[in-house]
Order: sequence, then C-alpha cells, then structure tokens
Amino acid sequence: MKIIPVIPEHEAFANSYLLIDEPTGEAVYIDPGCFLDNARNAIKNSGADVKYILHTHGHFDHILGTHHAKEALGAKIAIHPADERCLSSRLYSLMDMFGVDAELIPEKADVLINDGDIIRFGDSELKVMHTPGHTPGGVCFISESERVIFSGDTLFHSTAGRTDGVGGDFDELCDSLRKLISLDGNYTVYPGHSIATDLDHERKRNFIIRRMK
Repeated sequence: MKIIPVIPEHEAFANSYLLIDEPTGEAVYIDPGCFLDNARNAIKNSGADVKYILHTHGHFDHILGTHHAKEALGAKIAIHPADERCLSSRLYSLMDMFGVDAELIPEKADVLINDGDIIRFGDSELKVMHTPGHTPGGVCFISESERVIFSGDTLFHSTAGRTDGVGGDFDELCDSLRKLISLDGNYTVYPGHSIATDLDHERKRNFIIRRMK
C-alpha cells in the first residue's frame, strides 16, 4: 500500500492521506478538510481510482472539502453514524464555535462505518476502531499488514485531541487512547495534524497518556 500525505493549503485544516493499493490502483482518501490544488494534483498525478472518502471524524477542518471531493472523484462518503450530522451542521462541525466564514455544502454518508468494520480497496484493507472522545463518532483507520494507524485527532505526536467541543468527552478520549496503546507491537501513526509518530514513542512520551496512568 502506497501512502501519500497531502499537506493542507491552509494551516487551520487537517492532514489528508491518499492510500493506494498498488497492484490495482484502487484507493481511499482520508479527511478532505480542503480539496484544493494540493489534493487534486496528488490524486491526478497518482492515477489512483478513489473508491472511498473516509472521515476520522466530523469537524470542519476534516470535512469542508467533502462535497468537492465527492464531486471530483465519484467516491463513496464514509463516516461513523455518530458524526454523520457534522456533514451538514455548522454547530456539530464546530464552524460556529471557531467562527469559520466558509460555506458548508451539506452531504450525507454513503457508508456508515462502525467499530471492527473492514474497508477494502483492491487487495488492501483498513480496520475501523471507534475512538470517541474528541467527537462521539471519532475513528482510527488501522492497516495491520502495513502496521500503520491513521488517528485523526484522537492521537497526535506527544499529545491528544481536545475535548472542549460539542460532544467532546475527556474520559472517553482516555479510554480510546488505552485501546490504541494496547495494540500489540509498534505502529507508525499518521495524525490529523502535525508530524507522524509511532505507538512506542506515544506509550513512553505522550503527555496525556503519561498523565492518565
């Protein structure tokens, strides 16, 4: 599986990731906060056939480009049912909380994903882990064969997601972090913001995880 990070064109928006099953060219696109030239060019240059637009959660910085991504790619929108309302709500997507002056073009999910679901594209697959706390419908996408986790805003390098937004819950976030660090062995972690990390580092050095032990 080829992983292409797509750096957002505005620092307020999330990292996006294009994952390509190289034998078949089928792909998924994770967290289209922006769907501007960086994203369009990355997908066009890769030649990928994007099957799913995946969301780790429903905050505006991860979903504002969803409509344009679906329009351009013809891919299916997938999100946890607890966060589907974010795709059409300025309140639940936190646009009102942050005073975001942009249009949210409402969308609905084509696929509702739940804990333990498997998303297949070509010969590759991602397992869904429900990780609420940052939002009620937060998830991580895990490739066990590649030993990688796409953690959204649940887990960052040396810290974790905030819980002061609508539906946030710090105790739930801690439970989600415990689920992640209880996975066997090490994984590379690609977060929704900042730089990549790995589980071994986070088990030892993460500020939130060290506090909750």
